[in-house]
Amino acid sequence: MSTTEPLITTICAPATPHGVGALALIRMSGPQALEVAGRVFRSAACPDLTQSEGYRTYFGHVRDSSGELLDEVLLSVFRAPHSYTGEDSVEISCHGSLYIQDALLRTLVENGAVLAGPGEFSQRAFMNGKMDLAQAEAVADLIASENRTSHKLAMDQMRGVFSQELSALRSRLLELASLMELELDFSDENVEFADKKELRSLVESLLESIGKLCDSFSMGNAMKKGVPVAIAGLVNSGKSTLLNALLGEEKALVTPVAGTTRDTIEDVLVVDGIPFRFIDTAGLRHIGEVDEMSQEHIEKLGVKRSLETIRSAAVLMLVLDASRPETYTESLQSVASFNNEHILFIINKIDLVCNIDVILAGFMNTLCNTFVTSSKSNTSVLPVSAAKNIGIEDIKNTLVAKIRPDLDRNAIILTNLRHY
Repeated sequence: MSTTEPLITTICAPATPHGVGALALIRMSGPQALEVAGRVFRSAACPDLTQSEGYRTYFGHVRDSSGELLDEVLLSVFRAPHSYTGEDSVEISCHGSLYIQDALLRTLVENGAVLAGPGEFSQRAFMNGKMDLAQAEAVADLIASENRTSHKLAMDQMRGVFSQELSALRSRLLELASLMELELDFSDENVEFADKKELRSLVESLLESIGKLCDSFSMGNAMKKGVPVAIAGLVNSGKSTLLNALLGEEKALVTPVAGTTRDTIEDVLVVDGIPFRFIDTAGLRHIGEVDEMSQEHIEKLGVKRSLETIRSAAVLMLVLDASRPETYTESLQSVASFNNEHILFIINKIDLVCNIDVILAGFMNTLCNTFVTSSKSNTSVLPVSAAKNIGIEDIKNTLVAKIRPDLDRNAIILTNLRHY
């Protein structure tokens, strides 16, 4: 439907997913919604739907155009402007048979309705002033939400939290523009309409507010797709075993052969309402010039992709083999140039060593000597055994502890590229 044509048609569509179920919901909206519904629906409680008040539900039956009984249904009436779309609307709850759903839709169309296009109910709500564009977009995000955090972000946006923030920003920008215009118009008359310190304070406040909104986009995008967590390390350090332990399933192939993982493997796990997208990468090691048709060339491409994945991840989990302390320096040097927001040093295979305290002390000494960011608060050292499922919950808890403040720090989080 064009956004310029008048809303003279009455649209109908299923509100429930296509498929067999106990119940299905067909909704209809438009100026003729009650009239069309009245042609197919009969109820002793409401002989004439066009005279019904809003927010009423009636039990009755529907018949097709030939008069054949289709189903016993519940029909709810919503009067304009107090409906989702702002128009007269009805919702018909029928049994979930595919035949009943298709026959009912066909009957509504035969009696004057037209099938709605994708998102047309929300489009009408927007055009009728029931919601702004950001709220309409949030409806799709709410439907697609798969965890508590993405659901909360969508709900906040649908309730107008983001729109209210933009409105407040607009008011402050208009205030700044008007003050600046006054200063320019009377600059030759030595008349000061605004205190320079107040102007500077207003500009700085605006820049801070806009900066926070822009900075929140990466977090908002991560909440929809999963916070990217790169699992990196030297070959055979136990990265794939760790991925499987975190996910609780055999997602990655695990063998004693070095270089088994040639490409990135990823999956999403929701921990305490936060989605994390764990990415198992190829083992990091130096591979010199090789023939393009060789197995080493394939592994080299995998290592290159791993480095790109690590560089873009919000969280880096560097996996080290506790039973091979001589590899610590090489492991740390392989990722020393990266500047990830959060870093977890996973000392894996602690079940293979006798004195973990000695191992951890040795690692901390190596870390301080080779990794310049070790003094920052964004790093953590966690001893685990992925094979024995030891310390896995500590990893999950640490991830939540690192990401949760990022969410709490931003009262409003951008989730849509258009807003950014």
